Amino acid sequence: MIFAESPRRQKVSRLVSWGHWFAFFNIIIALVIASIYVFSAPFPDNLLGQIYLIANWFGHISFITFIGFVIFILPMCYMLENIRFVKTFASFIAAVGLALLAFDALLFNRTGLHLSLRSSELIVDETASQIALFSWQEWAFLSLLFIVWFGFQLLMANALWKRIERFSRKRVGQSVIGLFLFSFIGSHALHVWADARLYQPIMLQDNMFPLSYPSTAKTTLSRYGLLNITDYEQQKSVQFTYNIEQLAYPKEPLYCPIDRTSSWVILYVTDAIVPSTALPTEWSSTRYFRPSNTLDVLVKTALFSLPNLYHHYLKESTPVIVDVLSGIKLPIHLYSPSNTGIGDNKIITLDFSELTRTLEQPQPGITFAFINASQLDTLTQNIAIMSESSTSQNWLIMTPNLSNKGVNGMVWSNKTLSQQVMIDEDIVPSIFAQLGCDVNPTIYSTGQNIFGQARDWQVTTENDSVILLNGNYVAKIKSNGLTEIQSKASGNQLNQQLNTDMFNRAIKHISQFSQIK
Repeated sequence: MIFAESPRRQKVSRLVSWGHWFAFFNIIIALVIASIYVFSAPFPDNLLGQIYLIANWFGHISFITFIGFVIFILPMCYMLENIRFVKTFASFIAAVGLALLAFDALLFNRTGLHLSLRSSELIVDETASQIALFSWQEWAFLSLLFIVWFGFQLLMANALWKRIERFSRKRVGQSVIGLFLFSFIGSHALHVWADARLYQPIMLQDNMFPLSYPSTAKTTLSRYGLLNITDYEQQKSVQFTYNIEQLAYPKEPLYCPIDRTSSWVILYVTDAIVPSTALPTEWSSTRYFRPSNTLDVLVKTALFSLPNLYHHYLKESTPVIVDVLSGIKLPIHLYSPSNTGIGDNKIITLDFSELTRTLEQPQPGITFAFINASQLDTLTQNIAIMSESSTSQNWLIMTPNLSNKGVNGMVWSNKTLSQQVMIDEDIVPSIFAQLGCDVNPTIYSTGQNIFGQARDWQVTTENDSVILLNGNYVAKIKSNGLTEIQSKASGNQLNQQLNTDMFNRAIKHISQFSQIK
């Protein structure tokens, strides 16, 4: 006797078949969106790294997309008989999931971060200022864009449902599943091998894709006491290297209005001292951090507004502030007791007596002075008088750390400073903003406008180390992966882990001008 399938069983079977094909086409869309991750990082230069990248892209993205189908859509195919609701629900879930994937890909391209609970606070801080600028028209456009995307998913769901018998007869399912499964398992096997040997062409691709937590050798080794997992995790997570092929400085031409009547004096004190003569009490102040670099490195950092890892590639370049101000005939004066390596004829070099006369007779322009402690004492005797007699003369005075520990340098100004820690890369963006040049500093600098709303973290370099200032600590990460974390206030060693999400964000920020070989 032949038993026919019940109508419900037929409907469920058709829904499940439809769901698998719906997931398949969304996997293809997800792979296209995820190509943003692939193009956001330098392509591996050896065959094994390239094979791993392609396999990881295919395997991981298809896996997380299919898992989303299994968790959210497949149960509905078995539990509900309302076909229209199942298709609508599946389309909504797919639209939201792929929209989140696209947002995550763009976030990774910009910041090096993925959406996660661990990085949520950092992501909110990064995006809050941008979202605050959105007009209602932009919100309406984004809402309309999502509705269109949701509508596309509905059209695809209905088209598949009408043609499900035709698709069910196609014999491509096993081949496709085999390809995705082989890519997923193969990429994880390669990662286990590379992790055991710290094979850089593969290890450098860690955290490229969202929700990427592959099995690694470290858990197995630590289980048998063959690895100190804490030290290993700390060092493996922060290994980095710079191999710059080309420098984009600035990233695009700079066009902005400039106040030609303003006068600024930047006194850059090279000694770790406190001025013996009090500065005006109404001046604003904040903490200041300066790496232990040589004077010529400090001068280049201040003028180019880029950390010293880029200086080797700036030999033929002119600081952006020099190009912009000389273009409108606003003079730039420079006093430095040593050869700074900057011999641009657009800069007027001064000796100390000329510097003193220039400050006593304020004229529109910018003056950079790199002075020692005794010279500062000489100048501060007249600063209060000069600041009262000339309302157009503006000051920025920086003294470095009194020791090599913590962040206890100070910066003073007759303009209101934000209360975030200042570094040398902030000088040019801050002066540009005060001159009325409202251009995004990321075009020409890794610094920020310290007179405006500043982010609460900073990153710079010192010789072969990256220095990250965040929260209550200063982290120095050497090129071999060794990390030293100190308290900002006291300079004492802190027994805490490096925030690798913050470190990834900082590295993405500091390397934005370079093209890596």
